[in-house]
Amino acid sequence: MFDDLKQYINNRIAYAKLEIVDSVSNMISAGVFGVLVGMLIMMVLFLGSLAAGFLFGTLFDNLGYGFLTVMGFYVLLLGILFAFRKKIMTKVTDTVIEAAMDAIDNSDDDENEEDETHQ
Repeated sequence: MFDDLKQYINNRIAYAKLEIVDSVSNMISAGVFGVLVGMLIMMVLFLGSLAAGFLFGTLFDNLGYGFLTVMGFYVLLLGILFAFRKKIMTKVTDTVIEAAMDAIDNSDDDENEEDETHQ
């Protein structure tokens, strides 16, 4: 009986390690995916900004004014972000907490399904 208890504890420790590896690998893969998407978005924004600068420059017959218009748009967006930073930070925090709670709930559901299949 003591050997069975020892084996059970070892199995639970191994299972906990696997759960940690699974969670960490999911976080890393989500982070890498986020970085890749962020890089592509930055490229699109950069090229779009160049195109908009040249477009506005053509409309104003002055490239400098075209690029100043694009810069003014970004400064306006920056001002809006700073004005609503508390609401934006709260929304992001709520979303992260909700995602973490869903992950925990899914992990608990997986454990309950495994326990039911072993009985």
